[in-house]
Parts: sequence; structure tokens; C-alpha cells
Amino acid sequence: MSFILYQLEWIGRLLVAAICGGLVGFERKARLKTAGIRTHMLVAVGSALFMIISKYGFFDLAGHTRIIGVDPSRIAAGVVTGIGFIGAGAIMTRNHQIDGLTTAAGLWATAAIGLAIGADMYIIGIAGTLCILVTQTIVRRIRALKRYPNRSLLRLQVTLRGQLIEMDQLPDRLKALGSLNIQMRILKYDPASFTLGVTIRLKKRISPNEFVKKMTEFTDVQEIEVID
Repeated sequence: MSFILYQLEWIGRLLVAAICGGLVGFERKARLKTAGIRTHMLVAVGSALFMIISKYGFFDLAGHTRIIGVDPSRIAAGVVTGIGFIGAGAIMTRNHQIDGLTTAAGLWATAAIGLAIGADMYIIGIAGTLCILVTQTIVRRIRALKRYPNRSLLRLQVTLRGQLIEMDQLPDRLKALGSLNIQMRILKYDPASFTLGVTIRLKKRISPNEFVKKMTEFTDVQEIEVID
């Protein structure tokens, strides 16, 4: 009976890890990043599962430790190293600019949350979740407010069909959607399309998600990427 209670407690750890990872992923998903809710939940649950296995998966060897060396920290160390491969997949270089570092760091930190909860350190795991959310939301807003008080800053990479001269019409089209100030630079162009780097300052009550969604409805827009 006690072993069944142990397993139920382990399942509880996985659920808490999933919730914490999902909270971090929700913030990334809200900012239209590639690694969203499911990715962060899987990283947290997987890390917690590895930690539980590392701590409790070798009970049957407890009486043979003099013959077989058991180190519960080895699997956790492997998680810390291995999560770097997932983080590397979130980092992209476009036009000599690096994007995705914050998401990759968030995945790495989410793995630590999973390890903490898997190790029965609920308080430190939840505290780590709160720290990550504060870093990715409140701190970011403070930085933006220093430059543009009461405004939202949006950086996009937009590919449009047509001639390059048509880019002169884009500021007026974006102002109709709720932008206040627009800065553009040409990244790439060919006879049939062109790509622009666009920095947009939005009106106070305009949602970045809704703004990007409305931009995708332009018939000449081929692709929109949000730059962190």
C-alpha cells in the first residue's frame, strides 16, 4: 500500500511540473514564439520524470551499493547537458541577427523546474517558475517602457509580394491597423517579392497578437516572423 502511495505522489510531481512548464510556455506562446505551451510542458514533465527515476529507480540495488555504484545525480546532470540540444533548435540567425535566445534560456530553466519538482522540492520549483515569468513579462515591459512610455514595441520580419516601390504604401496601411510609429529597412528583394525588417510602435490598447493577425490578412503578405 505504501508503494502505491509513493507512486501517486510521483504522479502529483509530474502534474505540478506540467502546470509550471505550461505557465512558462503560455507566455512564450502569447508572444508568438516557436516553443510554446506543449514544448515547455514536455520539457518540465520529462525532466521531473528523469529526476524521479534518478532518485527512486534503483531501490532494488539498495543492498548492493558496495558492489554497484549508484549516483542519483548522474541522470540529472545528463538532463542539464541534453536540454541544450532542444534550446539550440530554438535559436535562429536571420540577416546577421540572433533570435530565440530568450526562448532557449527559458527551455533550459524549465528543465531545472522539472528537476526540482521531481526531487520533491516543490517550493523552489514553483518559485523558479515565478522568477522566469517575472523575467519574461514584467522585466521586458520595464525595458520597453523606458524607451516608449505606455506603448507596445513590435519587431517583425515581413515578406511581401510585388515591387520594392510598394513598400512606401506600407506605413499608411499599418497605421490603419493601429500603429503609431514605423521604422523599416530592406533585408532582401527580388523581382517578385521583398523582405523588410519592421519596428512598430503600437497604440496603447492595440494587442500585438491582433495586430499581426490583421497583417496576415493583407493579400500581398507572404510571411510574417516575430523577432524577439
